[in-house]
Amino acid sequence: MSSDVRRKSIRRVHAAVRQEPAAPAVPNELPTVSLSKLTKPDFRAEEYLKETLRVVQEKNIRQFRKALEDSRKGASKNLQKNVYRNYESFVFISKEISSMERDMQLLRELLHNISEVGDELMDEDELMDEPSRLARRRTQRMSMANQHDMFKDQLAKLWRTIRESQKLVPFAPGRHVVGDSRNVSELSPSTLQTRQKVDIIVLSDMILLAARKRRGNYAQTMLVADRSFELANVTVADVGDAARSGFLVKIVNRAETFLFGFKNADAKNEFLLLISHAKAGVFADLSGPPPPMPMPLMPVHSERDDDDGAVSSDQRKRMDEYIDTLDIHIARREFDAATSLVLQLKQQAGATAGLQDVRQAADSHTADLARLILADLLIPCSSRKQVTQNVGLLHRLGWDKEAKGAFLAARSATIKNRTRQLKLEGNTQLYIRELAIVYFRLIRNTCEWYSELFADPTMISALIAWVRQEMAGYAVIFRRHVFHEMQRFQVIASCLNHTLAEVDILGHAGLDLKFMLDQEFFPDLTSCIRSYESRCLALLTKVASEDSLQVASKVSTENYPSAAAIFGPHIPIVSTVSRLDESLTEFGNELQFIVRDSLYSQVVASVLAVIEGVLKQFLTILRKRESGYTRELALLVSTQAVISWVIPRAAAHLDRIFGRTVSDIHNLEQRLEAFPLSLQDVFCQKHSVAISKMTFDFVTADFVIDSTVTDAMQPSPQMEQLLGQLGVVARDLDQWPSLSKRSILSSLIDCLFVQMIDHRNWENNGSKRMFSHYGVHQLVLDIHFLLRVCGSLVSKSTNNMANRVCEKALRSYFAANANKGREMMNKSWYDARVLTTMHRLGFSFPDFGNGFEHRSQQSFDTGARESPEPS
Repeated sequence: MSSDVRRKSIRRVHAAVRQEPAAPAVPNELPTVSLSKLTKPDFRAEEYLKETLRVVQEKNIRQFRKALEDSRKGASKNLQKNVYRNYESFVFISKEISSMERDMQLLRELLHNISEVGDELMDEDELMDEPSRLARRRTQRMSMANQHDMFKDQLAKLWRTIRESQKLVPFAPGRHVVGDSRNVSELSPSTLQTRQKVDIIVLSDMILLAARKRRGNYAQTMLVADRSFELANVTVADVGDAARSGFLVKIVNRAETFLFGFKNADAKNEFLLLISHAKAGVFADLSGPPPPMPMPLMPVHSERDDDDGAVSSDQRKRMDEYIDTLDIHIARREFDAATSLVLQLKQQAGATAGLQDVRQAADSHTADLARLILADLLIPCSSRKQVTQNVGLLHRLGWDKEAKGAFLAARSATIKNRTRQLKLEGNTQLYIRELAIVYFRLIRNTCEWYSELFADPTMISALIAWVRQEMAGYAVIFRRHVFHEMQRFQVIASCLNHTLAEVDILGHAGLDLKFMLDQEFFPDLTSCIRSYESRCLALLTKVASEDSLQVASKVSTENYPSAAAIFGPHIPIVSTVSRLDESLTEFGNELQFIVRDSLYSQVVASVLAVIEGVLKQFLTILRKRESGYTRELALLVSTQAVISWVIPRAAAHLDRIFGRTVSDIHNLEQRLEAFPLSLQDVFCQKHSVAISKMTFDFVTADFVIDSTVTDAMQPSPQMEQLLGQLGVVARDLDQWPSLSKRSILSSLIDCLFVQMIDHRNWENNGSKRMFSHYGVHQLVLDIHFLLRVCGSLVSKSTNNMANRVCEKALRSYFAANANKGREMMNKSWYDARVLTTMHRLGFSFPDFGNGFEHRSQQSFDTGARESPEPS
């Protein structure tokens, strides 16, 4: 029949097509399948075919039909793939729906049973006379007392068996053990890997998980309480019995999900039956376990009735009905009606004397009702309407303090859940931006809600404490992802700017938290600057240790007058100085992103540490490395460049960053002004020892020579070699105009005489140094020759030390040769020997001092007149 209808519709379409006016046909035009038209909700096949095939030839119609069939097959395959992909979810949801339907059916039956039990009890009370009613109530109370004793014994045994279980399962009226499931595997919901073996104990109102742990190194295991759940807040679902997944049960406690695997289907079904019995126990009849909330106390004997005074039996019966109705409202979670009823019950019980038991029952029900409302309020991500309603009910019950704590705890849980939903995919700035949005906008919403829900000004302090707590939590996450990962200052600044932008939004809610951010992040920022300083020092130390001390480049002294006065238009620097300047420039460029006045002292301290660290490296290299005169003189020049060029550049850069003069860096140039002179002294001390050992070694020289003093004596060859080495130093100094040639040579000569005057060099194995007649004249002649050649380079202190050396040598000679009476030569004899030697050597000696060449020429002329020409 359906095929006949299809053929008729196709005939009508072709007829309609033939009746349309013929349009100019386009040859070989192939109609296309428009999926957008086919998926419209108001799709009509006849109109679509009429529009598409109006001017199409038969050949193209066949191709169009084939295209339609291909589209249908593709849609069928996609549908089949979607079914396969979502099959497990579909099965799981179907099972949950069926389980929920069973629970709802069970709830309807239980509510029906409890109403029938109430009606039967009321009918029996009406039929019974007063003595029978009292006896029945007494019997019921006795049986309930026995049950309470039994329940206490069960809890005591539970506490003895499972360690730390009393903390998680404290005593509560009516709480008792329903049953347990042993040796259950707790699985990871994501990987289905076994986490631990547990025992699940089902109580009347709770579920306790006890982990099996080994005791020491032995195979014996013990049970330790792990966690517990309120039965009213959990959802237990049967995941399935598939061979791949096992016999699994899922327990959902608010935002947490737990998965448990059982050995077989019987163990799993037994556990689910225990859960059903525990949940059904709230609505059980008198033969079953009592509800967790205490029943209202009823009068026991006639004496109590006498004490009630004006309380009539009708009034007490009405109170009992109120309490029964209240129990039903609480069981059905009709909190609004239950709150109104409990307040009405309290008011009536308080206005009538003799209803002390009713007041106690009302207080107990108030506590139970408030705890259930608090449990709802603790659920994170609740709507504003629901939160307002719950807080209002708790306010009516007088539980404002508990409502405040539960509200703030729920908001903290909401922030935590939203934070866990953020994805960190390598972009730290994006993650921190989203994190700041989540944290501070939820904090702002919480502040707005809090001001509406809790109008009491005395409760504001709790909100401030909560805000500080959440700020500390945000700082922990920020610190872990930004500071501990050693991000660049630009990334840190970007993350801080995102945070400050969201904090500004809180200012509109009347809560300024910028000072709290400064307090939280100031130690981390200073730590980052110190870390950057350490990395710079480590890098520069490595560069300095590998530096060949050759001139790497020349930089201009333009805009640096102090450097230009020393070096001229260009400064020759080694690679370490160049790298120091680059590091300080990069340091300043990084600092400009996070700079603030509170970081001024740390920034200055780090820059000073970097510069002083490089100068200390120069001092260490000069003392320990043997690099030669030229390279060590280049090191002295580089030290001057650091003080006269690098420091002013760094100071100017920091001035621009802070927008004011950084006086501490500017003063560093003056403070280190004497440091190059200290390095020069080290250079001179080091090379004076080396020169003396190579040439005129006073320590090992032999001055006990048995020879005759004649006019042919000349300065020793060792002294001539010493002056030759001084000439080498002088020629090397000519390459460095910025160094004081006179000062360095003078210091070298001074250090030579310091070694000579040292008392340790005048003793040999405990005995004084000895001089012969020839030896003392040779020493005095060498010293006289050195002083005359060096000329103006000899300082007053050097001249005094030379006199002391000669005097000490003469005293030693006279002390040992007092009776020989040999003639000692005078000054003119020494001058003649020196002039003869200078005339013999001619201009081979370098010009050590200013005007030496002119003065030596005069000395040569004088020597030519006073002594014969040398052969």
